[in-house]
Amino acid sequence: MHFRAIPYLIILCLGCRTASRSVQMRVIAEDNKDVVALSYLIRDYMRKTRSDSFTLSDIVKNDTLRRVTRNFSSLEVADWPNVWRGGYAVYFKFSDERNKDSLKLMPYERIPWKVKTKKKIATTDAQLAIKFDGLIHLYYPERHYHIVEIIMKRPTN
Repeated sequence: MHFRAIPYLIILCLGCRTASRSVQMRVIAEDNKDVVALSYLIRDYMRKTRSDSFTLSDIVKNDTLRRVTRNFSSLEVADWPNVWRGGYAVYFKFSDERNKDSLKLMPYERIPWKVKTKKKIATTDAQLAIKFDGLIHLYYPERHYHIVEIIMKRPTN
């Protein structure tokens, strides 16, 4: 009797599978290692200073290896508009001298789980979406400024 149910269970398990999106997110992150390194620098700076007001020059001062110095032209910190998730959104703009291929991540810097591209990066302020190339979402201090997601603006072709 139980042997008849086994093929049905196998068909059910195989039929309910969906395609994995983590592979696509990993490819996007591999192409943007400078953004991943910037997110770790921002997280470390916020943990060290317990401050959510900083500029790109403050982050560059803490970048002892000078990995992201020329890759970004501006940063802006804002509150994350989603009430249920909370945290900070750090918007970034790439510079014209960006060289993303020469960067290597440190052993403790692993690629965050969620790196994705979107057509519209800002949900509330349309000016931020026009002015910046992407954002990094970090949780509040009580959650140790965990990097939740990195959203890149989808390139227009």
